[in-house]
Amino acid sequence: MEIKYITSKDNLRNKLIDYANSCDREAWPILAKKMKEDDFLDRERIFMATENDNIISYCTFTKEDWIPDCNYSPFVWFLFVDENHRWKRVSEKMINTVEEYAKTLNFGKLYIVSDHTGLYEKYWFEKIDKKYDEMWRIETIFCRDIK
Repeated sequence: MEIKYITSKDNLRNKLIDYANSCDREAWPILAKKMKEDDFLDRERIFMATENDNIISYCTFTKEDWIPDCNYSPFVWFLFVDENHRWKRVSEKMINTVEEYAKTLNFGKLYIVSDHTGLYEKYWFEKIDKKYDEMWRIETIFCRDIK
């Protein structure tokens, strides 16, 4: 498995946009749209994992998630692992990659928003808050200290 940062000029960018559009969760087309419009701030990043030239996972490092008026930052957002690669700790590897990048920017914490229970706790995240997202669903905010 190879994990890399995708730039706006990367040849795999369009492949990732198509892949995100085809995923079965409501947020993934939002990522595809953000990628098409290059709607990322200067230090925000898109990470993608491939195996044999096939996309198996992706996520972003962003200043914000889709929780309005949230005082936490930065976030791991749009974390997705292909069904055939789940239970192989791909999520952990993606999160660790984002963490290494966050360290280069001198962040001390990393956040993730989810409605999953028991998943991110395995990766040293702790529940710290609950807030409504833009769709008025209650979401849990998790935090992980990074050293």
